[in-house]
Amino acid sequence: MRMGIGIGWPNASASNQSQMAYFLIESICGGDPPLKTSTQLVDISIYQPGDFVDFEFQTQTGRLILGEIVYEAGETVFNISGPVYTGCPV
Repeated sequence: MRMGIGIGWPNASASNQSQMAYFLIESICGGDPPLKTSTQLVDISIYQPGDFVDFEFQTQTGRLILGEIVYEAGETVFNISGPVYTGCPV
């Protein structure tokens, strides 16, 4: 009898798949976000609720605090990128 390792589904692991979702915007450093504001679709293994990250919205840039993870975009979408910071810029 031949033995081997299966390489297809269901033996293949899905753990290398990124999990994509949106974050609600909890607050913006130095101001308040518009109601029903979220990030763009991002890999949630990179960021967590409560993280401070840089954003860009139209011509505005700054730093914001990520809120809860949601699976639908808000009415207003901020693009986030870069590293996680420990707070708002001074």
